[in-house]
Amino acid sequence: MAEQVPDTADVAEIITQLTEANMADTVGLLMQNAVTIQQGMQTITNASVSSACALILAQGG
Repeated sequence: MAEQVPDTADVAEIITQLTEANMADTVGLLMQNAVTIQQGMQTITNASVSSACALILAQGG
């Protein structure tokens, strides 16, 4: 029984598919990290606005 050897076109296609899958996963992780950072910054913004309001009210405003 002869073993079938893939030609270079098949190997190139497999490499291309793996690269595209890897890039899609990478972009997904980048977007997930961006959302996480944005949520963290929103939390910091909310805390700073609350602190500013508390200081204004403490001054009798």
